[in-house]
Amino acid sequence: MMKQTASVTGVGAGYLLVAAGAGLLGGGASVLRQSGVMPDHGIWPVLEHVHAPLMLLFVVLPALVCGFSNLWLPRALGRTGMVLPVLNCAGLGLIALSGVLTVALGAQVLPVLLWSAGMLCAVMVVLATIFDSRADFEDAQAFSPFVWGEMLASAVLLLTVPVLAAVMTHQLLSGASADILPLLDGFAEPVTLVTLLAGFGLVFEAGARGSRFSEKPVVAIMATTASASVIIWVRGVFAHGLAASVQQPGVLTSPENAVLSASTLASVLLAALWMAGTWRSRLSLRVPMLWGLGFLAIVSTGWVAQLMQGEGLHSALEVGAVYATFCGLYLWRGESGGYWYPRLPAILQFVLMAAATGLSFSPLSAATQIWSGALLGASLLCFLVTMGMSLFQNRKAESAHVGASPRQPCFLLLKEQCSHE
Repeated sequence: MMKQTASVTGVGAGYLLVAAGAGLLGGGASVLRQSGVMPDHGIWPVLEHVHAPLMLLFVVLPALVCGFSNLWLPRALGRTGMVLPVLNCAGLGLIALSGVLTVALGAQVLPVLLWSAGMLCAVMVVLATIFDSRADFEDAQAFSPFVWGEMLASAVLLLTVPVLAAVMTHQLLSGASADILPLLDGFAEPVTLVTLLAGFGLVFEAGARGSRFSEKPVVAIMATTASASVIIWVRGVFAHGLAASVQQPGVLTSPENAVLSASTLASVLLAALWMAGTWRSRLSLRVPMLWGLGFLAIVSTGWVAQLMQGEGLHSALEVGAVYATFCGLYLWRGESGGYWYPRLPAILQFVLMAAATGLSFSPLSAATQIWSGALLGASLLCFLVTMGMSLFQNRKAESAHVGASPRQPCFLLLKEQCSHE
C-alpha cells in the first residue's frame, strides 16, 4: 500500500529552532532579572512576563516530542518519513505563530489556543506514524525505549492539551481576567510527566547498546505512571479548576501531590532499572552517555528534594529536559545516524553546561549568576561549533559500530548485537 510521507528533516529542525529561540529569550530574560540588570523598557519587560509560558510550552515539548519524533522516529521505525505531512507542517506553523504572538502580545488566550491546536496536530502525526508502522512488517517488532517514550508522551499530550484548550476557551468566552499565568501554572504537571517519559526513553536508548535490561518493566512503569497521572490531573481540573491551587490554596494539593509523587516514584524505579542494567556492563563514556548521566543526576537530585521538602522534581525535570535534548541530538547524529562530529568541543560543552547548572542551583550573588549565564552561553557556542562542523563535513563516522542504517530500525540492530554476544 502506498503511504504518503514527508521529508521530516526540515520540520524536525523547525521544532528545534522554535525550542532554541524560546529558550534563549526566556532564559536570557531570567538571567538578566536574577543579575539585576533587566532593562525596564522595550521588549524586555514582556519577556520577563512571559518567561514561564515560553519555558513551559515552547522549549521542552517542541524539542523532546515534536522535534525528535520528526528527526529520529522514522529511522527508529524503519520508515522514510512521517505520515500526514500536511498536518505535520500545520502543527509546526501553528506552534511557531503562537510563539511569535506570545512574545509580541504577552501571555494571552489566543496564543495558547493556537499552541494547543498545533500541539494536537503534532502528536496526532506522531501517534499515527507509530501505529501505521505496525503494518510495515509481517511480524510485529518490539519498540525501542525511545519509541515507547515518544508514544506515551504524545498520548499524555493528546489527553491533556484539550483540557487546557477548553479552560482557555471558557476564559475567553466568559470575559474573565486576561491574566492566564495562574492557569498555565496548573499545566506544569503534564509537562513534568512528558519530560519524564521522553527523557527516560532517550536515556535508556543511549545505554541500550552497552547495557542489558528488560524492556517490559520499563514500559510497564512508564505506561502505568502516564495513565494514572493523566486520570488524576484531569479529574482534579474538572473538580476544582486549573488555577484552583493559586486562587484557593490547598484545594488541589492532593491531586498535585499525587501526580508529583507518581512521577517521583517512576523516576526512582526507572533510574534503578537503568543502573541495574548497566552494572558490570562495559560502558564507554560516549557523548550521549555523558548527557544521559547528567539527566539522571539532576532527576535524582529532584526526587530527593521532592521527598525531603515536598518540591523540587518539577524544576529538576525542567533542567533535565535540556540534558535529555542534547543526549538525543548527539545520539541521533552520531551513534544512531552514523555521522561524524568532533568529540572535544562536544565534551567541553557538557563540562561548561554542568558548571553552569551547578552555579544556578544554589543562591548566589548577581555576579555569580552572570558567570552562570556566561558559562551557559559558552556551552551553547560549543554546541554550535560541534554541529556546524558535523553538518558542514557531513561524512560518515569511521567506526563500524556507530549505529543503524537509515533503513534498519535501531531496535533490530540492538537485537542482532545481543544475539552475537
